Amino acid sequence: MMTVRLIAHTPEPEKVVAAAAKLCYSDAHITDLLDGLTEEKTAKFLTMLSDLGHASPIEHASFTFGIEGVSRTLLAQITRHRIASFSVQSQRYVRLDDFRYVVPPEIEAIPEAKEAFLASMEEDAKRYLDLAHKLEEGHTARLMAEGMPEKQARAKASKQANEDAAQCLRYQDDSDHECPQPAELFPPALLQPRPVGDPGAGRKDV
Repeated sequence: MMTVRLIAHTPEPEKVVAAAAKLCYSDAHITDLLDGLTEEKTAKFLTMLSDLGHASPIEHASFTFGIEGVSRTLLAQITRHRIASFSVQSQRYVRLDDFRYVVPPEIEAIPEAKEAFLASMEEDAKRYLDLAHKLEEGHTARLMAEGMPEKQARAKASKQANEDAAQCLRYQDDSDHECPQPAELFPPALLQPRPVGDPGAGRKDV
């Protein structure tokens, strides 16, 4: 189940946007930029920006959301055009002991397909954890043989095992369609629009 929580946001975002608009279209100074920005005047500035198609002042307001319980497919699509800033939980540092995943609606609708899918995901989870354990033990033994204390060796080996095991998860099949994959936690996305000319704003597919 998808969970979305607003973590932080710009206080009085409409007023902040209106102040940016006021700076653009009046002789106001920074020291008195917020003076006289009543609710009515703020609304007028926002309407003016909308009528003019002037969107850049909106970038001064930001909202940070925590999102989890979504699929890798959603993550790939929502991050590809860089309309916001994203921070995603890394499988290089976090072991998937809680192997959660999203069942696509098309599979959910067919009992036989759902049963096969769940069995496949359960098998993937077992293999992933088994591989991570084997890698951790192997790395620990190697580091201890090199003279590292066991506690320090095990801590370092755990991170190496997570990274190695994560590389073994399959993310795409032989076709052009992405396989349904375990849902990696999708923490804070800073929803802040980017200027049209920003090189990081996205790419045009060829």
